[in-house]
Amino acid sequence: MIITDKKLIQIYDNWQDKLDADEWYFSKSFEAISKDMSSEVAFNYIPEVVNVLLELDEDYLIWATLYFLMDLYRIAETTELHPALEKNWSVLREHIQKYEDSYSTPYQELRRLLRVKN
Repeated sequence: MIITDKKLIQIYDNWQDKLDADEWYFSKSFEAISKDMSSEVAFNYIPEVVNVLLELDEDYLIWATLYFLMDLYRIAETTELHPALEKNWSVLREHIQKYEDSYSTPYQELRRLLRVKN
């Protein structure tokens, strides 16, 4: 896994304490990364998030990160599957299926947003 954005990785450090202190921690943290992104930058950032999703092993973190991925797609103003996501779609699906809440809601929303059959 190659993740170059340290700001993204740092979001997950001591996340429980940060979330206890601020219930909007993830929203604010993800927005700090994406707030000034152009559509092209947002689209090019998608592989970073896909790589993180493949490494996460906590349902809550996967849930929040899937919504961040959907936000990036909205900023990018496209439903085109990024090649990195397309390449890893089945691996990502298999990984997320292990996490019932994330698979049942945000993953299904992402699938519908991107019009992926499965």
